[in-house]
Amino acid sequence: MNTELYTATVSATATGVTSDDGVLSLGVREPEQLGGPGGSTNPEQLMAAALSSCLVESLRIALGTVGGGVDELAVKGTVVLTDSEASGYDATFALSVSLPGTDDPEAVLAQATSICPFLKAIDGVDVTLA
Repeated sequence: MNTELYTATVSATATGVTSDDGVLSLGVREPEQLGGPGGSTNPEQLMAAALSSCLVESLRIALGTVGGGVDELAVKGTVVLTDSEASGYDATFALSVSLPGTDDPEAVLAQATSICPFLKAIDGVDVTLA
């Protein structure tokens, strides 16, 4: 049986999201390109942020095992929506990773992607070294 280590709870309404601890509180609106009002963050940006920041934390762990520095690491997340052949939208996810000054960035990235819970849960995320 797995031991629960942490639980995050966020409530969403038609106008935004708020975490149960109050640390996260954002207006969320559909982007203008999709017919929404814009002017706030949107779910696509939140997903890109979640994937990027999760991989950054996993890279910190991986770099810690090889003695690498974390000051220069960066992850750029991209979410692209396309029309779905069924209904609604389809999404693709990509992460571009920069690990300057790392002796073996491929090995560090491989270790990080193997431990990142979001990347393990979502199939098909394109992860590349920049």
